[in-house]
Amino acid sequence: MDNDVTRTILLADPEGMLNEEIPILIDEWQLAPSLWNFVRHQVDKGLKPGSVLFTGSSIRINAKIHSGAGRIIRMKMRPFSIEERSMNDTYIRVTDLFSIQTNQKISGKTDKKMNDYLTEIYLSGFPGIRKMSERLRKKMIASYIENISEHEFEQNGFPSVRPESLNAWMRAYAAAIATTTQFQTIIDSAMANNEQAPTRPTATSYREALQKLYIIDEVPSFLGFGKLFPNLAKSSKHFMLDPAIALSLLGVERENLENYHVPHHVGKLNQTFIGQLLESLVYQSLVVYAQTTDSKLYHLRENRGKREIDFILQRGNTLILFEVKADPEAKNSYVEHLNWVEERVKEEFKVVKVLLNTGPRAFTRSDGVHVVPISMLGV
Repeated sequence: MDNDVTRTILLADPEGMLNEEIPILIDEWQLAPSLWNFVRHQVDKGLKPGSVLFTGSSIRINAKIHSGAGRIIRMKMRPFSIEERSMNDTYIRVTDLFSIQTNQKISGKTDKKMNDYLTEIYLSGFPGIRKMSERLRKKMIASYIENISEHEFEQNGFPSVRPESLNAWMRAYAAAIATTTQFQTIIDSAMANNEQAPTRPTATSYREALQKLYIIDEVPSFLGFGKLFPNLAKSSKHFMLDPAIALSLLGVERENLENYHVPHHVGKLNQTFIGQLLESLVYQSLVVYAQTTDSKLYHLRENRGKREIDFILQRGNTLILFEVKADPEAKNSYVEHLNWVEERVKEEFKVVKVLLNTGPRAFTRSDGVHVVPISMLGV
């Protein structure tokens, strides 16, 4: 629909599309929102399920359309998950973890090491970009970011932005991925020593727009424990559509991470930036697996940060707790919080404990924690 001729023809005669071979895919449909309502009415007249697919970056904020409830199912299109990246030959699947029995053990192996994970992060999860040369891939990701401010805001009906101001805010947000950093702290970071930084009201509008454009994501805190955990923090955990976007925004090169040297301009928010990137890679998969398994994705953190669980998948009264570590080891200290939560909630929930690390094999510890290499996490 970003082709003027195609859009004009289809808007003039929408019924013409029904003469084409099914399924019909309408890309960038938000530029012609009336087609949504047309298809909705065709469903009421008996249009076969799956006949029309709408793809696009978001819904224009000023578009007056029906929700599509009962007729159109909405799904977020996301970059490749770990399994879609074919990171391993065999996988420990979330589907199986939900039904795993007490005392049941897992096994498996992988040849992936830290540099392989860094490679995956730099390749990005975008199918069309992954196969490009490194130089072209970096330019494409930079262009993707540039397109957000120069085209996506305007095309989707959001107020125009100053690219320098938006990029300052996005850089600060990128530095805070996989953390629960307060938004005010992110805004202050963007404003520090930066004449192009946004004002606080502007930064708030950026946040709302980027969420609707699916560029940034928030994982909510799990508050389903009631009185068992009265002091849980309510802050969401921050992520971007792809960690490769964060790297591009921050100007972090691969050699910086390989040498464990993150540039100073990334800021104090990044004491463990490699860990943040790996957690973002895991998030990219779990958010897809949650949708596939009809489960919900959360994180858990106490107010003072003494204890936390990186990710929780919930389906009914079953919880899968995930701790993510960049270390290939499976140290006792890494699973303390998993065991602590299980002990507190075992009367109300079935708990499955998983330590995701960069080690070479999958196995089950004596305390019931399943140790799974990140590259083996499947759906």
